[in-house]
Amino acid sequence: MSTSPDEDITALLTDLVSTLRELETEVEPTTESGVPRPPTPEELLRFTSDVTIPAAILILKTNIQALKLLRRALRMAEGRPTSTGSASTEVKDRATKLSKATLSRLDEALTDIQSAVEGRPEDEDARELLEEARQLRSDLEERLDEEAPETNGGVPADDETDDVAVDVDAELRSIKDDLDDLDDPGRGESTDGNDDEDDEAGS
Repeated sequence: MSTSPDEDITALLTDLVSTLRELETEVEPTTESGVPRPPTPEELLRFTSDVTIPAAILILKTNIQALKLLRRALRMAEGRPTSTGSASTEVKDRATKLSKATLSRLDEALTDIQSAVEGRPEDEDARELLEEARQLRSDLEERLDEEAPETNGGVPADDETDDVAVDVDAELRSIKDDLDDLDDPGRGESTDGNDDEDDEAGS
């Protein structure tokens, strides 16, 4: 049975979120109990500056949040009744644009992490996760480009805002608030938890 474009994108989103989480766990310094800790001087020497590793990890976290919101928006738009369909579609479009913006930054973060991994000959797991994340990122970006709405004589609408700075944190909060407003009030605060469960299930 064939799948819809949104279902294909949702599957890619789930795979990329899962891979980015594994990569974050692999490269973020932690204590023996698993609590994040500051990098040692030796670890910092593997990076071009002492801000690269936290910056790269922050980008991983931001992408995870943006991709989770896009996945939630896609699922909501698929089953939304006509009365609220236009609102959920608008939020989905905003989530798509935000995800594309964060994906471009993700490519740079993966390059920075790659530079660090090259200083860890034994870290084969991180290398494999990097390769998988890069491939999934590329596949997802391609699919999002294919699904982008066209305006102005065939020019993708996203191209009109490529040079506009995106306040990622503010837009993340805004999209999440809009999704919460559209969502069933009874679910409310538990939505992010449901996303985590979906990741575990690989749906």
